[in-house]
Amino acid sequence: MRIFNVCIAIVLLFVTCTKTDIKPVNSALSANTTTDVSIVKTRSGFLISHPWIYQGYYFHYVDRQHKGDPQYVRGASNNILDLDATKYIFKKNGTFVEYDGGYTYPGKWKFSDNTASLLILDYQYWKDNDSILVLNNNHCNYTAPLAYHDKIFTELIPAQ
Repeated sequence: MRIFNVCIAIVLLFVTCTKTDIKPVNSALSANTTTDVSIVKTRSGFLISHPWIYQGYYFHYVDRQHKGDPQYVRGASNNILDLDATKYIFKKNGTFVEYDGGYTYPGKWKFSDNTASLLILDYQYWKDNDSILVLNNNHCNYTAPLAYHDKIFTELIPAQ
């Protein structure tokens, strides 16, 4: 009786498992890779499409409804920082230049992976890791670490 039950179990195992149930791993990866490459290409296109200037810069970001303490808001009269003339120019070859108060800060830019959710700005003496919240033709909004569990929120808009 015991051998009979084992034989039935083996037959059921072969009947229920067929080769058509097995999906090739490569097809799933290629579909995701194509999508990921498209995301990187699209976001790169937005980034290099024009120069960017500050719309706002905040300390202690919480969420989209609570941007934090404004350090700079374009057009405001009580700004702590003067970022009126600061401009970023991103190039297709993976380089960028930040123009800030008469100083020029060149560097290299890249996305951390195929999701293009982390923008890495590699300056000569430091590196910024910016978590992108919005990146389209009109907005580049991201957060960056400020201190232990604290964030900076940056809003960039196209330069006029």
